[in-house]
Amino acid sequence: MIKKIVELDVSNLWTPYLTNAMARCVNSYALKTIMDSDIYSIFEKAQQLSNHLLQMITEIFQKEQFPIPHGFTEKDVHLDAPRLFSDEFWLFYLHGMTTHGLTAYSLGITISHRLDVRRFYLEAFKGASEIYDTTLEMLKSKGLSDRVPTISLPEEVEFAKKQSFLAGWLGDHRPLNVIEISSLYFNLQKSTLAKDLILGFSQTAESKEIRTFFQRVVEQTEEHLSIFRSILQEDFISSSISWDTHITDSETAPFSDKLMIFHCAFLIQSAMAYYGTAMSGSMRRDLGLKYASAIKNDVKLAEDCAEIMIANEWFEKPPHSVDRRELSN
Repeated sequence: MIKKIVELDVSNLWTPYLTNAMARCVNSYALKTIMDSDIYSIFEKAQQLSNHLLQMITEIFQKEQFPIPHGFTEKDVHLDAPRLFSDEFWLFYLHGMTTHGLTAYSLGITISHRLDVRRFYLEAFKGASEIYDTTLEMLKSKGLSDRVPTISLPEEVEFAKKQSFLAGWLGDHRPLNVIEISSLYFNLQKSTLAKDLILGFSQTAESKEIRTFFQRVVEQTEEHLSIFRSILQEDFISSSISWDTHITDSETAPFSDKLMIFHCAFLIQSAMAYYGTAMSGSMRRDLGLKYASAIKNDVKLAEDCAEIMIANEWFEKPPHSVDRRELSN
């Protein structure tokens, strides 16, 4: 039997299909609990975008006879569940998740060759960019945005003259540069979102095993936050705010354990990618070591996360190449 060959561009749409299917479930629950009209309005736009992008991917898949992923359905969201997060947290959440989308969609544009797939990524990027701008301005207008770090204005161009510019293992080290500050600040925001979202998941998951796992993720993420904050504070630079108080005491799950563990895996994998980017741009050796350690910790969490999904038969295998070794046996 001759199998149909499909271009990698089409297969790569598998991931945005799953993440938008997840987003559609999350957005539908958020829309049932949000009372602030401004925040409700932007979530409506986010929901419309996810539905549109899922339709675009489905049409490409159907054209190529590519199997539609199972993803997530109305069975994975419990719309009657009590309020778990405040309206303000949902705004912070949407802003943070849109950042993830912009990163993925921009990469998709650059690695895709098919015109219809590039058009998908371009349209997705445009829609996400509009939501990013709206959520950022809304966070500012509601007084919920962090104060962006500042530095003294340079008086002239400077060149590094000593190898100690790269030092940082022991003893004194130079102040942080703007690239390092930006990376630390960015990762603080992303880790804050992950910690508080998963903290909410940890008190609502039905499975005790998954609750315990979520607690591990929260504890490890808090360790990373503590490290990043301390580095910034050494240079008297403020760090991000906490959203712990924006989680209610509800113990009723708004989402299935399957969706929550997938969401957790997505955030862990994203964190590893962002830590890797930060590590490559950090010129102080001590920062590179800390990012490498954070990645190592998250690799273990990601593996345990995958094992939970596999054990529960929730893990959809991504499209993959043919195992020619097995065929030749």
